[in-house]
Amino acid sequence: MTLADPSRRSLEIAKSRGVEHLEYLHFDGLDLPKPDNSFEIAFASCVFHHIPSSEHIQVMQEIRRVLVPGGLFVIFEHNPWNPLTRHAVNTCPFDEDAVLISAPALRKRMHSAGFSDVDINYRIFFPGALRALRQCEKWLVKVPLGAQYFAVGRP
Repeated sequence: MTLADPSRRSLEIAKSRGVEHLEYLHFDGLDLPKPDNSFEIAFASCVFHHIPSSEHIQVMQEIRRVLVPGGLFVIFEHNPWNPLTRHAVNTCPFDEDAVLISAPALRKRMHSAGFSDVDINYRIFFPGALRALRQCEKWLVKVPLGAQYFAVGRP
């Protein structure tokens, strides 16, 4: 497995956690220093809202380049259509540069980058106080109100 990040500090923190058999790869945020078809799965969790939107397609194309044919690209993002999510992001110092991306916009960018069959699922519909209702979330994955969503595409 490989953990790639443009933040040297984030990589150092990850290394300090002592996960074995993990490659820590620093990159410039645009060009992954790996050959074509290097990975079966690429996963980005809540990072695209920190990348300038003008760079999204280029970054996705680079991820597509390093995926094997038939591989998977999974992106988790915060849902800007959820008012509690918007509030959390707007009041979090770590997210002061964040520009939330709607799922339809992310799907369009993934298609533009060459990914096909992009599927969107929403998650986290009920806050902790209503956790007993979370068992119902499996029936709500297509309702665009969850706090987060994930998009899955293939090169």
